[in-house]
Amino acid sequence: MLAAVSDDLHGRLQEALPRAYVAAFRILGDRDEARDACHEAAQRALGAARSYDSGRPFYPWFHRIVKNCCLDRLSAKKTARAREVEVGDEVSDAPGAEALLMGDQKAQALARAIRSLPEELRAVIELRHFQDASYADMAEILAVPEGTVMSRLYRARQRLREALADDPAFSRPEAPAGGAR
Repeated sequence: MLAAVSDDLHGRLQEALPRAYVAAFRILGDRDEARDACHEAAQRALGAARSYDSGRPFYPWFHRIVKNCCLDRLSAKKTARAREVEVGDEVSDAPGAEALLMGDQKAQALARAIRSLPEELRAVIELRHFQDASYADMAEILAVPEGTVMSRLYRARQRLREALADDPAFSRPEAPAGGAR
């Protein structure tokens, strides 16, 4: 029986890892850190297999583990940087991996607009558009009703439209006078 549960969990992990990697990368902004966080999360999930309720969706449960691993890494990194500053070393202002990957002006403007959203609105955008989560999965991950997910997503998209309306990267070219002939 335990082997069957383990095989099932391994299968679900293999299916969830690509989405988990995207989530980890969006949180950490570094490919290697994201890969390591996913590996650590998979190990934690296997170790906590008994706490998983197979009657519930797998990904929301695993996403929480991934997010906690990422937050642990960010916390450790913040502590390490604080120590470096105390010792007098400079902290680099170099752009992260995500910024380097997003060389395009529209992508950079969109990333800035997303980062400017409050956490509850940013989370629904990240889950829906970068991790392709269903409304049901989003509700499970965020521990809110699906209606709340939908209203937050609507508000987040409205805020993004407003934030990007004045951005030159998103301005539409003027139509020629007199219309097309």
